[in-house]
Amino acid sequence: MKIGSLALITALAAPGVALSQDVEQFSKHAAYNSMKISPDGEYFAATYPFKDHTRLAVLSAKDFSIQCQFYFRDKESVAGYWWGNDDRLLMTISTQTGQFAQPRWTGELFAGNADCSKREQLFGYRKGSSGERAAFQMVDLLGDDPKHILIASNEKRSQFTDLYKLNIYTGRKRLLERSDFKNNSVEVDHEGNWRVTSSYETERDGLLKAEATGKSSYYYKDPSSGEWEEFSSVSHVRSSAAGATEIVDFTADNRGLILSENIDQSQKALYRFDLDSKEKTLLAKHEVVDLRPLYRAYFKEDGKKVNEIVGAIAEDGVPEAIFFDEDSAYAKEYRGLEAAFPGQVISITSQTRDDSKWVVKVRSDRNPGQFFLYDRTARKVSYLTSTRPWIDDKKMATVKPVSFKARDGLQLHGYLTIPAGMEAKNLPLIIHPHGGPYGPRDHWGFNPETQMYASGGYATLQVNFRGSGGYGREFEDMGYGEWGGTMQDDLTDATRWAIDQGIADKDRICISGASYGGYASLMGVVKEPDLYQCAIGYVGVYDLDLMMNKGNVAERIGWGERYMSQAFGKTKEERDSRSPAKFADKIKAGVFLVHGGKDLQAHYENAHVMADALKKANKPYTWLFKNTEGHGFYDEENNKELYTMMLKFLDEHIGSNAKAN
Repeated sequence: MKIGSLALITALAAPGVALSQDVEQFSKHAAYNSMKISPDGEYFAATYPFKDHTRLAVLSAKDFSIQCQFYFRDKESVAGYWWGNDDRLLMTISTQTGQFAQPRWTGELFAGNADCSKREQLFGYRKGSSGERAAFQMVDLLGDDPKHILIASNEKRSQFTDLYKLNIYTGRKRLLERSDFKNNSVEVDHEGNWRVTSSYETERDGLLKAEATGKSSYYYKDPSSGEWEEFSSVSHVRSSAAGATEIVDFTADNRGLILSENIDQSQKALYRFDLDSKEKTLLAKHEVVDLRPLYRAYFKEDGKKVNEIVGAIAEDGVPEAIFFDEDSAYAKEYRGLEAAFPGQVISITSQTRDDSKWVVKVRSDRNPGQFFLYDRTARKVSYLTSTRPWIDDKKMATVKPVSFKARDGLQLHGYLTIPAGMEAKNLPLIIHPHGGPYGPRDHWGFNPETQMYASGGYATLQVNFRGSGGYGREFEDMGYGEWGGTMQDDLTDATRWAIDQGIADKDRICISGASYGGYASLMGVVKEPDLYQCAIGYVGVYDLDLMMNKGNVAERIGWGERYMSQAFGKTKEERDSRSPAKFADKIKAGVFLVHGGKDLQAHYENAHVMADALKKANKPYTWLFKNTEGHGFYDEENNKELYTMMLKFLDEHIGSNAKAN
């Protein structure tokens, strides 16, 4: 059928997969996380799960037949991959070590041809030439040199990351440039010249080990003098307080920098900085949300690949593409693709060298993701595969952007998920605060957990409360020092808004979240014991003073403690007054605690402290603790068990069995 100027055809449809239980479709990992076309258009590469690991498949672009599969030892998975040239693939791996369920990146680089020949380890401790703690950063694929790439590594000096040229067939490498800065990054222009670096600062107190200060600086190298000049600095302790200027990339002609900045205005805007005149020009800004760059990748005539920033993405509700030049040929073609997939969001994941074919990913609130091949010459879009082919998008819940005012008049934004086939009227509701809390935010799109809730008949309200990222530095900064304060009030106000709008049944409301969201869930039933019927705390924080001393945040000696004192409170008394574990006696709602025994982010001892407090207060609770899991469950069977227990718990407290219980 014709959709605008594009013909949409189904080419290689994947059959749906029958599942024995509703929760299984949400607990399974994606079948295909990504798909990339080779520069000559002859092959596709895609990762897919197999038993306890992830493999990389090479598929013929002509008939989608499997040409090769790359896999490693048991529990070792392909983590990332690139096309080094027309038929040479580069890949990194992650491995499950010890009792950890979540795989961890090894810092190694491997390569192989599309027919699985000439396999070679290029970098890493098992190659023998790299130290155990050495890691690498992919810098440039050098499209004009089919045998080499640029990488950055701390192989020779653990605190300094240097620039190397690496042969992708032999693994031999040559040092191109040594870093002048510790704890640095390597950023090259579109010709492969190292011209930008960021350096993470440390300080030493006498003979003690150097500690991170929480500040990093950007440096720019003047090509005429070869000297590095400090360009800007960023505080990671509380970047929302004053704003910052960050270098995002070079302009396509290498004569300017694209900057992300939120100093003159609260929201992050994009600017062009001319390296000759030193003039800064505004490219795009939004009055409500921060902007992030929109890239357009292509190959130049000499073979070099350019990732040009041509616009921005604004997520004021549903993500929206904003082009610097709406009249450009690329913008018009992009809009044509959007018109072919109404109600969905598109992104171009890879393209051929001649730019005649693009791999396009399409997703929405009900569609977890599909890959299409766009033939620009024929102007046809052909279906390739789906990230989760067993999901029937017609049976999924819709996600609607909403906004309302908090009690102090602050405008809040969020997302309301309504179960398929139901009206947004008098429904059992789950308030679902996100983690972080500073920086992260909730997004529009397919969310397995909220869809799982919807499959049980529960509506979900996700709120970007003050302190969330994405809505400007002032909005984020309002959350500091407000754990259990106005951040919590925003969730309370969202709950009452849903009741007042007739969306929620006031007697069937639960609050459930992970990490900070787990904290907010338990603090919600402490502060508002009559508003919620239940709470689910998933890898949550329940004792703020414990967080000051245990876990990987506390171990960021130096700025970690400074960050937490600004977030939680400067004194033990302040922190105790905001800790759910200190007020278990106030809780009337049902409680479900979920944690992983390897969680060092929200240290697993938080769960035991909260459980002990509930026991002492003679409060019943449901418990799920998995020794092998970290900060969030990874294992499919563990997630299946978690989701099954969640639905049972919800049913008992706000579902069909609530009245009987």
